[in-house]
Amino acid sequence: MLCLWLPDWPIQRRLGQLATAKNHPSDAPVNNSDGCSDKCLVAAKEGEADPEPEVTPSPVVLWHSDPRRGRVVAAVCYRAINAGVRLGMPVAQAADLAAMTRAVFEEHDRDADRQALHQLAMDLQSHISPQTAIETLQRFKWHGRHRHDPEGIVSEIQGVTHLFDDETQLLGATAQRLRDHGYYARFAIADTLGAAWALANTARPKPNSAASGDGLVSRNSYFIAPPGRTVDALKTLPPAALRLSPDTVATLNRLGVESVDTLLRLPREGLATRLGMGLCDRIAQATGELDERILSLDTPSDHAATLQLEYPTDAMDLIADRLTRLIGQATAALHTLHRGVLRLQCQLQFTESPPVVLESALFAPTLDQSHLQQLMLGAFETHRLASKVSTITIHVVQHAPLSSRQPSIFGPDFETAQHDDWTRQTDAARLIDALSGRLGEDRVRGVRVGDDPLPESSIVDFPMSSHRARSTAKTKPAHRQFGISGSPQATDLGRRPLELLKQPAAITAFESESKSEDAGSKSFPVAFRIRGRNRNVVQRWGPERIETRWWNGPLIRRDYYRVELQDGGRVWVFCDLASLDAAKRWFLHGHFS
Repeated sequence: MLCLWLPDWPIQRRLGQLATAKNHPSDAPVNNSDGCSDKCLVAAKEGEADPEPEVTPSPVVLWHSDPRRGRVVAAVCYRAINAGVRLGMPVAQAADLAAMTRAVFEEHDRDADRQALHQLAMDLQSHISPQTAIETLQRFKWHGRHRHDPEGIVSEIQGVTHLFDDETQLLGATAQRLRDHGYYARFAIADTLGAAWALANTARPKPNSAASGDGLVSRNSYFIAPPGRTVDALKTLPPAALRLSPDTVATLNRLGVESVDTLLRLPREGLATRLGMGLCDRIAQATGELDERILSLDTPSDHAATLQLEYPTDAMDLIADRLTRLIGQATAALHTLHRGVLRLQCQLQFTESPPVVLESALFAPTLDQSHLQQLMLGAFETHRLASKVSTITIHVVQHAPLSSRQPSIFGPDFETAQHDDWTRQTDAARLIDALSGRLGEDRVRGVRVGDDPLPESSIVDFPMSSHRARSTAKTKPAHRQFGISGSPQATDLGRRPLELLKQPAAITAFESESKSEDAGSKSFPVAFRIRGRNRNVVQRWGPERIETRWWNGPLIRRDYYRVELQDGGRVWVFCDLASLDAAKRWFLHGHFS
């Protein structure tokens, strides 16, 4: 995982808009960081000391209105900090400072910050990793964050590192994208999202001698935690690095817990009882015990509609009405294309909680507005609204051609039949969609024939409402047939038994006195012991050899035979050729009727 933290993001955006794009020299070699106990554990690479862009000689102060204190400072540049301005200070007090006579005071635009951060994340998604997202905030601010706004970007880089040769080159390419926009950041790579966020936000690099004495911050800082040593990389960091609430951090400070190492030594049961499960979940996410998903940015869609509510609400009747309108807007262009919705996605932005994405998959394409609305409202029932909804976005993630359906010319409703019947689904498809929405997409499954040569794996089940892209290339099964006179052919109806055992059952074979090493020779077993009974072999057909692909795991080689027994029954048996035992192992796999 890669995490980018953009310090003083409102100031960066404000100054970055005024700065002209310019190229910067490549980064300096990697130096060790004192952010962890092991010198070779976390590598920190420092760029040259470069202050904020010299676009204005005047200090910049951004303020926002506090309900109780009035106008207070929300963000400041380093010049204002040197003049004595602090976050949370009343604007009137900051303006009275002697060095602030030429300062620029502007209102903090949270929407512009989020929009600029989203555009930057989209740029990184196109050039660095497709799995890129903006950091997800909780309902309340984390310890050490003065503003309750996102200031970081996270990316999953597993599988894309080789495109940049190594992680160092990937960091350099990412930093170059930020330089093109006039921004700087603190970068961190770790096995987990929690560890990468902790290193990017709280790890302390070595002081840069070029910046010492000037009061300037380093332009970029880089931290790389070696794979498999995430816990060691976190040990020297403060507990606040785990994205904890201020109350939890204050309690840990009173208890004398000043590092993650000390926190990890405490029993989880006691922490959960006294400080809540939230702390235990953060520990598990940072150490990799609990998976943490990222909400990747959606690529621009031609079939989407967004509505930003003027007044955030949690009234379901109002949300349902807006959903109906958005679904109609998102699917309007599909009518002329004669295509229907296969997967519909709804993204909700809340005022005080992280965003949520709800999806509904369909068995067959449709443009039935009432059906799509019912499916999306059914998805709402599985999620409790933690706060009021501020923005609703509908995406048609997947669509497919509609199949025309003509009403019966002999039916009683032929004359009154609507002309848009082609937009609707069959009753069976609507039932599958309803069950998938209630029970879950993976619980309503169908069966189809697969291309696996193993008989027990030739039938696979699949979610009936899932239409994910599959490769259309057909791979020939690694199946070879060695026949003798009378061996079954591919067109033989009796080639496969009607009753197939779920797992092959081991049986005992009795061979004649004239044994041979070749299972396909005339020394075929004269009898088998099946279910406690010795049953003589009258005749047999085969062998038919089935081998698995070498890239699918351990090799499986079997010689299958159709065997007619003395009592008239026919069975399907095979000899395991891949067995390491000296003696041949025989298995029963099916019965012919």
